[in-house]
Amino acid sequence: MVIKLIKGLFAKWEMIYSTPDFDEYSAMKGRLENNSIPYKMKTVTPGVEKGEAASYQLFVSKALMKKANEAIHYKD
Repeated sequence: MVIKLIKGLFAKWEMIYSTPDFDEYSAMKGRLENNSIPYKMKTVTPGVEKGEAASYQLFVSKALMKKANEAIHYKD
């Protein structure tokens, strides 16, 4: 039931960026915002006792993948 709900939330969205670095995540999120690209975010937190870092993920609609890629990978 929960898995079906999660898949439904991201069914029309694709991951555009993933990183364990919060500052990098914030910068990429800012690039999407500056280009008026709607996004969803997700934080994946593996077991803390394993010493693994969280992963920050950004998702955009499939229709905006090209524009989002250009915004994220544009070099200043």
